Amino acid sequence: MKFSSYRKDQLLMENWRKFLREEETTKNKIFVLVGPPSVGKSHWIRKTFEEKPYVINRDDIAEHVAGMYNDPEGKPWSYDDLFVAPPKGAKEGDTDENYGTVVTSPAYMTWQPLSYDKVTEANNKIHELFLQRVAGGVPSGKDIVVDMTNMNAGARSGALKAIEGSEENYDKVAVVFSFEGAEDIIKKVAAKRAEDAAKEGKSKTVPPEAFDRMFKAFQEVSSDEGFDEVISVDNREALRRLANPEGEQS
Repeated sequence: MKFSSYRKDQLLMENWRKFLREEETTKNKIFVLVGPPSVGKSHWIRKTFEEKPYVINRDDIAEHVAGMYNDPEGKPWSYDDLFVAPPKGAKEGDTDENYGTVVTSPAYMTWQPLSYDKVTEANNKIHELFLQRVAGGVPSGKDIVVDMTNMNAGARSGALKAIEGSEENYDKVAVVFSFEGAEDIIKKVAAKRAEDAAKEGKSKTVPPEAFDRMFKAFQEVSSDEGFDEVISVDNREALRRLANPEGEQS
């Protein structure tokens, strides 16, 4: 029954809010979310916290930076434009009307050896603003949520740098979103979201092969990563309903 499913979700949210209230101490909390795109991390934030936490999300910054650039016709760049690579066979010095001149990628842009200079400039801005966002977490005085994929131990270690030097003032919670067995469903949800974005004149695409790399690279949270609590969230049934709304009605 839909009611029982709704009630289950409602009880989960109530239990989470109870956890947040009962665990109130002099310490704040940092929540490191772990899961691929389109698994429901941002939705979980909206439904869980009564008081908005300090959210660190690189994609939000990327969307903001994309709006600073326009194509030759004056249309703002999309999220996808920030990651456009020169075509196969391109060499340094080649030019593109929209993206500029082909240059060697900076060290942090490990995903492509060559880039356009405007794309590099935009990614430099994202990197700078992201570091500023991370640095603002502790001074905010709020609970911190790192809303990124954090699929391996290295990424989670990087996420915890948001409280570097203030670790003793925070309870560290890893929130792991189950995805095993729902990989194709998650890809389908992501594709539907990309279609919805396109209708609004936006473009944000996560290719299926990128999902496959993330799924393959996933590492379970281990006890030596320094988390005080590891919480599991299972949105898989809700994702199935979202990906197959016709099936729910039949």
